[in-house]
Amino acid sequence: MKFLIFPLLLLSVCLPARGEPDLGFGSGEGVNGEVLCIAVQKDGKAVIGGLFTAVNGVPRQNLARLNSDGSLDKEFISQAVMGPNGVVAALLVLPDGGILAGGNFNTAGNLQRTDLVKFHPDGTTDAGFGAQEGGVATNGSVAALALLPDGGIVVGGNFTTFYGKPRRGIALLNADGSVAVGPKQSASLSGFVAALGIDPRGNALAAGKFSDPGQTARGILKLAR
Repeated sequence: MKFLIFPLLLLSVCLPARGEPDLGFGSGEGVNGEVLCIAVQKDGKAVIGGLFTAVNGVPRQNLARLNSDGSLDKEFISQAVMGPNGVVAALLVLPDGGILAGGNFNTAGNLQRTDLVKFHPDGTTDAGFGAQEGGVATNGSVAALALLPDGGIVVGGNFTTFYGKPRRGIALLNADGSVAVGPKQSASLSGFVAALGIDPRGNALAAGKFSDPGQTARGILKLAR
């Protein structure tokens, strides 16, 4: 029994303790700016967004993907494609494997895309997503993204219009990126949404600095399904 127990003890020493940094994750110089958001794919790769121009010394414009070991995925968002030309503040991995990036920018992937853009899993831009209104999503900025159980997308930020339609601080999109039509929209919210979440019943929760005549509490809002 001693010979069986010893290898197990040796293995436990090699593993990082729970909550401790994994020193084997990542290498090189890291990011030369700020990382403001991260989204993990099912395969363990992680997409990072923020305000930077290089990862591990390789040019990357505000968006990059890391392999599961923390190394740069050089096949994603190459310099021939280019990432968003401004800050990326929110990321969302979609059911089809696509990646949604929101923030404050005007172009992405060599297309005009203001504040919201979708990339295919290989890093190329989805030209059909958000093409309406010349690709201009908001008149402000996007700060948060969340996925509804039916595939719809909730977008939060500091804006009063979304693809030309009146939407204050929060907008509901269909899976194809078009603005959802229905009564569950906030037309009277005053302020901005900084964070989003989805509860177990599929209701969207929004937090930020705002008020709404239909809500007694400030800074928190629930949109029922």
